[in-house]
Formats: sequence, C-alpha cells, structure tokens
Amino acid sequence: MVTGKVSDQPEAGSAVASGNDTVGDKPLDRFWRKCYALFRSRRMQHNRHLWPYVSIRRDEQGAISSFSAFGRPVPLTPLSQAFHEQHDEVHLILSGPSVAEIAYDRLPMQAAMGVNGSISLARQFDIPFKYYCVIDQNFVRRRLDLMREVVDRELTLFVTPDVLRYMVQGLPTPERYRCRICVIEVVSERAFQPHCRPEELTAMARKNPAMSLFDPRRSLGYSFDLASGVFDADTVAYAGLQILVAGGVRRIYMHGLDLGFSGARRFYKEARPENSRLVRNFDRLIEPSFLHAAALLKERGVHLFNLSMNSALSDRIIPKVDWRNLVS
Repeated sequence: MVTGKVSDQPEAGSAVASGNDTVGDKPLDRFWRKCYALFRSRRMQHNRHLWPYVSIRRDEQGAISSFSAFGRPVPLTPLSQAFHEQHDEVHLILSGPSVAEIAYDRLPMQAAMGVNGSISLARQFDIPFKYYCVIDQNFVRRRLDLMREVVDRELTLFVTPDVLRYMVQGLPTPERYRCRICVIEVVSERAFQPHCRPEELTAMARKNPAMSLFDPRRSLGYSFDLASGVFDADTVAYAGLQILVAGGVRRIYMHGLDLGFSGARRFYKEARPENSRLVRNFDRLIEPSFLHAAALLKERGVHLFNLSMNSALSDRIIPKVDWRNLVS
C-alpha cells in the first residue's frame, strides 16, 4: 500500500470548488504542493498532486487496483475488465476546433471515446460515448462542470491518479458516479514512484514485448499493455489511441486532431482560453510519436483515419478522410 496523510474529508482551506473557483487552489492545497516540491527530489515532483491526500494499492501486474482520496474510497474497474463490450470500430472525439465542422446528427457511429471537453457535444447530439479519457489534471480543476457531466453517464472513464484526486475533491461522492473508472498511468511517471530515467525506460521496454520505445531521452514510445502504463506524447489523443487499441479496437476515426490548426483552441467554450501546448510540442513530441505509432499499428492491422482535413499531422502519417465520406 502506498499512502500519504489521509483525512476523512477535504480539509479547511481545500474545500470543493464552486462557481468559477479552481479545484485544489485553496491555500492549504498550495501549501502541501509547495512543501512536497521543497523536500522531495526532482524525480518525485509529479507526485505533488497526490500527497498527502491519496492512497493506492497495486495488483500483481503493477496496475493500481484500489484508490482513495481524502479518506474516500473510489470504486475501480480493473483494466482487464475495461472493455466489457467488443467494438471493432470506435470514433475518438478530441477537442480541436474542426469538431465544430462535423454534423454529428448525420454521422453514423456505434461507439465513441471522448476526451476532456468533448462531452459538451452530448448537449446537442446523441453521441454514443462508451469510453472517456482525461489525463490533464488542469482540465478537471478548471472545468468541473464538464467532468460532472462525464461521471453522470454510463461509460468507462480512464483517468490518471492526479486527475482522480481532483475529481474526488471537486465531486466528493465517488460512490455515486454512474461511470466505471479505470486508472491508467504514464509509463515514466507512475504514482509514488520516481520519474523513470532513460536507461530505466530502456530496460523496461526490453523486458516487456508489449512496449515499444522510440526515444528514451524524450520518453517517447507506445504501449499495448495498459497495466504498464501509456506514453502520453503530451496529448490525450495519443493516450486514448493506446487505450482503444489495447481494448481490441481495429478501426479508429480521430475527430478534432488538429494539433495546432487555428491556434489549437478548443471547439467548446473555455473558461480561460490560452495558447495550447500542442503547438509548442508538436515537432518535439507529438509528430514523432504518431509517426512511429502509425507504422507500428499498420503492421498489426489497426487502421487509423484523421477526420481533421487541416490537421498539422501529415496524411502520410495518418490518412485524412472528410467526415462526409462516412455518411451513407
């Protein structure tokens, strides 16, 4: 068991955010993060959002099997049971501005995975969200209204430990969530463990045939084994891709994979619009990750399609298809 100092409820000064407040931005929250940053090594800094409120247990494969935050246990679904339905084809709906160009009332879909704010489409269209993925704790902290809509649906939600921590702080009755929750981790930044050095990633990949390492210095790779974690390439699109393929999906249509087009603003209304990191990290992390992953998946018979015709990602990496071509 890995644990921090756990209280039965969010302490005074770390109350649930309301209105336009940011979850986890009260004085006590900032105090604990600063303490952790001062007294822990650089390799442990990714854990500052977990301590001292989170406790976890791991199973024999190393995946997180139990999770509690602020003394509240969160019911988890094992990763091995994440895909209780088999879908050969799934639409991965991202948050790029080109999503607003798609007429979802005309587009046939049997199953979809949403990320971040794409749940807002469900206010206008009957989107078959079977899966959802959020790996950015800043999104949860700023858009608790959208996360509330996600957890109130019958779907499987994949989240990282820091995301789940802020979910519990902002929506403090996890036993009432309607969604099933699966905890995933970034390969190089597992909960309460040090950040992996390049040589450690290399050794890990050598031992695990379900993991392909492209560049250990930049932590670039691809994982077919969710228990070992995912590579994030600094975009939830890449994590979502690994999750769907691990679940047996063979055909994936990616919506809103703009990656820098139109300034990479989101299609939904943002509380704090800001220039996206996608633009800054496209050449260094995102493009090389998708380049290697697309070739790897093609060898395994997985077909990817990009519905963003103006995506910064070349159609030589993932072929582009106009969504209108999918309308019968």
